[in-house]
Amino acid sequence: MMYQPNSAATETARLEDYISAVRLRKWLVASTVLLGLIGALLYVGQRTPVYTADTTVLLRPSPENSNDPNREADPNLEREREIVTSDVTAEAVIARLGAQTTPAALLKNLEVSFRPDSDVLNLAYTSTDPGVAAATADAFAEIYAAGREGRAGGSYEGQLATAQAEKTAVETALGDLAADVLQKESERATTASEGLKAQLQAEINELKSQQNNFNSQLRDINRTISGLLQKLENRSPAAEVLRTGALPEDPDGIGNSLILLAGLFGGLVLGIVSAFLLERLDTTARDDEDVALALGTSVMGAIPTLGIGHRSGASSLVMLSSGGSARIAAAREAFRRLRSSIQFLNSSSGVSSIIVTSSAPSEGKSTTSSNLSIALAQNGSRTVLVSADLRRPTLERLFGMEANRPGLSEYLAQTAELNAEKVPGIENLWLIRAGAPPQNPGELLSSDRFEQMVKELERENVDYIVIDTPPVLSTADAVSAARYVDGVIVVVDTERTETSDLLQVRADLERSGSKLLGAVMNRQKFEGNSLFKRDRYAYYKS
Repeated sequence: MMYQPNSAATETARLEDYISAVRLRKWLVASTVLLGLIGALLYVGQRTPVYTADTTVLLRPSPENSNDPNREADPNLEREREIVTSDVTAEAVIARLGAQTTPAALLKNLEVSFRPDSDVLNLAYTSTDPGVAAATADAFAEIYAAGREGRAGGSYEGQLATAQAEKTAVETALGDLAADVLQKESERATTASEGLKAQLQAEINELKSQQNNFNSQLRDINRTISGLLQKLENRSPAAEVLRTGALPEDPDGIGNSLILLAGLFGGLVLGIVSAFLLERLDTTARDDEDVALALGTSVMGAIPTLGIGHRSGASSLVMLSSGGSARIAAAREAFRRLRSSIQFLNSSSGVSSIIVTSSAPSEGKSTTSSNLSIALAQNGSRTVLVSADLRRPTLERLFGMEANRPGLSEYLAQTAELNAEKVPGIENLWLIRAGAPPQNPGELLSSDRFEQMVKELERENVDYIVIDTPPVLSTADAVSAARYVDGVIVVVDTERTETSDLLQVRADLERSGSKLLGAVMNRQKFEGNSLFKRDRYAYYKS
């Protein structure tokens, strides 16, 4: 993470920081992607797919509801939608399909829509069975269209029936008038009275006038009948199904493949966001920049994370092993580079006595001090390793040496002489045991006797003195002893050391007047021989 050395500093996130956050928490990202996929699979598995079939019905003008019998009225789409969605239509559909349902249940899945500027009704029916959806949509469209066409045809037939009845009545009246005329003419021909003849002629003329009127009405009725018959023969249907409900192939909504892709993408986004947030909130000193800013010094070396079999006991002394995995070889090379840094400080600044410590326990200070001492000795330098962690001595166990024998604590308490024992099997390396646990380790390490020990070892023609002390923040022992050596190396565990702890370590050491030589990054992520890492090379395999 990016570290702010003071409140006025600003943190600038770089692309490398984002990529690093994802790489550092790649398993978190992988887990969220997997969870997203599992969630999508569960949703796809439990959801019931529904299918929608669409039909369209074209409406034309109809004599139904027309105020003028000679003129057809344009369709009222809102009214026609109500007819489609009526219980009467639904019951007819149920009867045709033989469905075991009710009109209300059937109509619940029907949607009828239209555009105000069109003469087309859109009917859509939804069902869990694509066949049922198509059949029901077709049934609604066909039954409605047939009903509208029947009503339109019935209107014309009603008008035709009325005209036929009127024609029959007029023809009957004409027959009666014709009979009356014949009778009057017969009477006129047989009468001798001139007055009666004139009267009968007047009545004959009136009857013929009525005949003319009825003949005129009959002609009008015949024209009406002819027009109605022509309309019935030539008219277009009042409703026509333009498109039937094709069998739907895909369910409604988002397809299963898109849901799975969405689950993967959503899990990936969640993982990346979570990785960024955790990285921003994480105060662990994971990289060189964090450590350098917190301690105010450089990083002298980076030790990769060792396997479980090399994290404790004698197996953690990787400088004594040969061959092994690329990870072990990389660790040995890291200690050799650390040795080179110490030798450079010795030649340039005369640094020979060094305290190796950490901010908290279990961060690798004892393992680091041991392997560093072995590396110095293997290079021909006379090296004394001092087990000054009087509270929890570890070095004796690492080297397989007996712990409860007189050592540093007895020397500092002036009850024994200083005794640097040769480490078996390692040339140029001596170990000063911790000795029996004292009651006052802090006072012993801050005493002049400790300074005397350092000077005495330097007079003995020792090239390097490496001192393993307790963690700085656990006790005051390391800070007390640091005044008497040339410098301090702080071991930083990249998996647990907080930058705030390093700030406190720096403050404590500076307050005591100690000199910080640098830091060692322990448990650094090991990249291996990746093809994309040009700084990895085959020498790690040796």
